[in-house]
Amino acid sequence: MNNIIEVKNLLKQYKELKAIDDLSFEVHEGEILGLLGPNRKR
Repeated sequence: MNNIIEVKNLLKQYKELKAIDDLSFEVHEGEILGLLGPNRKR
């Protein structure tokens, strides 16, 4: 299958808080990806 999205070693940090640390994934053609979480700024 063809990769439509490929993420490797993603890090998201808010000052000292690591919200995401070393996230890797692939989304293949024909798959559906959903991301859940709060939609607000702190």
